[in-house]
Amino acid sequence: MLHYSCDLCQRPIDPELGIRHVVKISVFPAVNPHDHEEAASTAAESASSDHLDDMHDLLEQLEEQDLAAFLDDGTRTLRFDLCEGCRQRFLRNPLGAKPNKALTFSNN
Repeated sequence: MLHYSCDLCQRPIDPELGIRHVVKISVFPAVNPHDHEEAASTAAESASSDHLDDMHDLLEQLEEQDLAAFLDDGTRTLRFDLCEGCRQRFLRNPLGAKPNKALTFSNN
């Protein structure tokens, strides 16, 4: 039998007594449509150029740095199990931002 625990409060989650909530977060680089248009026009312009030079430059970059670091584009997928109480807290403040304190002024 699988045992689950809440990834925030570490309490065990019994599937027979409560619901286990799964939170999935994907982090990936955003693509600006303007950048995509520039890349397409650059690709069209370079279609007539010699790609051997580009491939040579790419291979030199690979030799200079670790392959894993070269291929890492910053994409991550995260998965968390939450109990009901932590699910409610997460939905109220998904980024965990601290609330701004309201300033109070005297009547002077």
